[in-house]
Amino acid sequence: MPAEFRRRPLLGALGTVWGATAATAQAGWRPERPIRMITPSGAGSGADVVARTLAAKLSELLGQPVVVENQSQGVGAVGILNAARAKPDGYTMMCVISSILLAPLVDPSLAYDVRQFAPLSQIHQGATVLAVAPGVPAKTLEEFLALARAKPDDYSIADYGHGTASHIHAALLIKRAGLPVENIHYSNTPQIFQDMIAGRMRAAVVDSASGSQPIRDGLIRPLVASGRERIAVLPDVPTFGELGYRGFEPAIWQAMFLPKDVPAPIAATLEAAVRQAILAPDFVARLRNIGFVAVGGLAEALGRMLASEREIWASVIAETGIKPL
Repeated sequence: MPAEFRRRPLLGALGTVWGATAATAQAGWRPERPIRMITPSGAGSGADVVARTLAAKLSELLGQPVVVENQSQGVGAVGILNAARAKPDGYTMMCVISSILLAPLVDPSLAYDVRQFAPLSQIHQGATVLAVAPGVPAKTLEEFLALARAKPDDYSIADYGHGTASHIHAALLIKRAGLPVENIHYSNTPQIFQDMIAGRMRAAVVDSASGSQPIRDGLIRPLVASGRERIAVLPDVPTFGELGYRGFEPAIWQAMFLPKDVPAPIAATLEAAVRQAILAPDFVARLRNIGFVAVGGLAEALGRMLASEREIWASVIAETGIKPL
């Protein structure tokens, strides 16, 4: 079937879903060749799985292949910089996790900044979660803090590695609660769960995605989560804010960006398609099963979120004294 006929259902659907603005944008630009989606994460990673699932849906909507390119060299810096330097013609998008905002705040020497890009849409959001091994008697944050203060050598808190959201929230909790415990950095996420299940590690700050299955299986117990409100995949877990701890509001997320200066009609076309793909019921269900909540908001909403969370992260990093390695 000719490409022009495959695209026509998209034009009508997006016009219906997103209104006259999207319909006008669609009429002004149609992709005529494959679009690449740069993903600064390794093949097979959780971020890559989300990106490839989204790319498949976008290929159907746009009538052109959306090809994922994993460019994880330099802890993702290579892919991020290549996306920033790409021609602003709509044929390059970037699908990236929240470390693009966080990493340069921890290490200002990094050559990239999220402000080098035009926001497109937030794909999902998750939370960092303080969880304990099943043998730990604490059922609440305050019970855990009492145990950690009484036996600090037994209650080190593991995280996902230096400079990650997991590390920063672990360090913030230790500082705010006055805990005399050690913060242990892991580079291998599955090893955290293996050590918790075996009783070698009693507590960790994990994320709602990698921790979702161990939590469902009863292998670890969540006590408290980050975020401005309870995350839908863990509705019974209170937020740090509910318990009186500020600074834990930022979420962990994945989002779509464009190079700066992509013409407005092209950006509007891609924004409408990306939002429709994210909010498709099967994609929403897939994200929820992974441990994330679908967002699919407007580009402006993503921009506001980035500005707000940048301010909070910068303040927290300064308070904890975390420095680049």
